[in-house]
Amino acid sequence: MDYVIIGGGNMGRAMAVALVETGVCAPERLLVVDPEPACREKLVPLGCALASVADSRVGEASVVVLAVKPQVSGAMMAGLRPFLKSGQVVVSIMAGVAMAKLRDGLRHESLVRAMPNTPAQIGQGMNVYFPAEVVPANDLKRVEALLEACGEVLRVDTEDAIDAATAISGSGPAYVFYVAENWIRAAEALGFDSHQATKLVQQTLLGATELWKRSAMSAATLREQVTSKGGTTAAALEHFNAAAVGEGIREGIGRAYQRAKELSQ
Repeated sequence: MDYVIIGGGNMGRAMAVALVETGVCAPERLLVVDPEPACREKLVPLGCALASVADSRVGEASVVVLAVKPQVSGAMMAGLRPFLKSGQVVVSIMAGVAMAKLRDGLRHESLVRAMPNTPAQIGQGMNVYFPAEVVPANDLKRVEALLEACGEVLRVDTEDAIDAATAISGSGPAYVFYVAENWIRAAEALGFDSHQATKLVQQTLLGATELWKRSAMSAATLREQVTSKGGTTAAALEHFNAAAVGEGIREGIGRAYQRAKELSQ
């Protein structure tokens, strides 16, 4: 095995599909472990190896990915520990599970904490990672290949930055969808049906994001270019500012960060 993924839920499955579809890993060199038959069933068309519990094949892999819910991390690590070998890299994408907890739970030193987000399901994720100092450069290349298969990659210098990235990009898609929900409701209140409102908002978000990515300009500059003095955009932005929408966003993200820190304790 080249890669083993413990957990076949949304993120684990997204990573498995990305590894195979990008050619990073042949399906027969990938093992996904999940106790739920429904999760394993969804991965059958991928052609990878499947198991309900960890077994000796885990020890054959170069990279082992932990993609289960943090609430079950203790039992999962206890079951995985007997099969790990010292030369393997273990990558955890479990939010709020600190490196120290991973080290204690797995009795393993070659560790990487990573924070992907749900657009990884379509290869457009933002994947942030922090490796332990002992992880060799060649092994990090395998980790980066995994993350690059899922989208963009950013290596950070501190473990705290993983908690910060959890609040920014890990939870970020939910912020976008929250804004989109209310944007669509506004469109419907102005007379558009649900399909029309959704199309208007989806394409506006997509187009604005692509324009921003292709431009050398900041988000603030692009916003100013759309905003004519005394115009319709200015009227909306003045209301947003009066309602402290920007401040609310910043404070909400701050609370997400604090929660990530609490979970890491």
